[in-house]
Amino acid sequence: MFAKAAIYRALGWGLGVILLATLLLHYLGLIRIDPQEYLENILILGSWWILVSLLFYYGKKIRFRSKSLLEVLYLGLFFSGILLLDRWMDFPDNPVSIALLILFWVGVARFVAPAFFKKYQKLILPVYGLIWGLFLYIRFTENYFSDQRELAILMLLLPIPFFLLLWIFEQWKRLRDLEVEKNQAELAMLKNQINPHFLFNTLNNLYGLSVEKSDQAPEVVLKLSDMMRYTIYEGRKEEVTLAKEVEYLENFLGLQKLRHRNLPTISFEVSILENRMISPLLLLVPIENAFKHGVEKLTEGAFVNILLESNDEKLRFQVENNFDPDSTSHQPGIGLENLKRRLELAYPEAHILQISKNKQVHQVILEILWS
Repeated sequence: MFAKAAIYRALGWGLGVILLATLLLHYLGLIRIDPQEYLENILILGSWWILVSLLFYYGKKIRFRSKSLLEVLYLGLFFSGILLLDRWMDFPDNPVSIALLILFWVGVARFVAPAFFKKYQKLILPVYGLIWGLFLYIRFTENYFSDQRELAILMLLLPIPFFLLLWIFEQWKRLRDLEVEKNQAELAMLKNQINPHFLFNTLNNLYGLSVEKSDQAPEVVLKLSDMMRYTIYEGRKEEVTLAKEVEYLENFLGLQKLRHRNLPTISFEVSILENRMISPLLLLVPIENAFKHGVEKLTEGAFVNILLESNDEKLRFQVENNFDPDSTSHQPGIGLENLKRRLELAYPEAHILQISKNKQVHQVILEILWS
């Protein structure tokens, strides 16, 4: 989730690292800071501040992506090559170096925020292409160093806050879309998970237990009540504890065991950090599909195996069930499509959803990287 605290923390760490590194490199004589060149200092330090802050903010997500270390290596080698080329050419405000630096920062943007870059690359690339063209024109004017240099540097600096504000707007829009999607998902859950058919079967079984004066009747009432309360009230929140989500799933599985006369084999292994927060009602969809398309279509031998693990780095959720391959109703429903959309909004570039079939076994694997 897009958290203000995470952004402030990343900005703070980024600023601290940049100031410390700048002072250290200046003290060692590896760089020279001219106090009179304030625009150039703002451009360089501000750019590095944004870069380092984004690395702190997206740090875990970057580790989550494949080949990320190789991308970092390429970017580092490319930047080192730019510095060596600029020193070798020994030409102040070299347009070639400026062009390569622009490409470097474009590569950094593509690395730390690939979804944002992909969406706006047709805007980012022409803007910087135009800016470099104007810089090239200004650089070779006779009065460049006396009158035009600050204008050229300012021109290079201007797109940074513009694209930063655009990125912030994208995060705000994503939060708004997430709220809309969550409200729609809540309605879908009320219609599909706690639907009249499910409720009728549960109440019918509850009636039979009451006639038999079974000791299970109060437990069934409690499970059903807890499920409805969770769906209606907890489902409206942005996040709930993982422990509450597990309790909801356990209630659902308990009622499913009661519904089916041919008792399916149900395995639910849980190993979690209970204080972790998760977007509510995400994990039910694969389990519900396992019963809807698997257990309810089989007369015997049905099974549902569920594994839920979480640590400090990520959550792993796996659901396996067998199904009747001759059943024409075993088709992906709106539940999984809704799940995919919610994951894109709640955990962009920090999740993996794999859905596969192997003979008569359907498998769903979901991994979420904690922010």
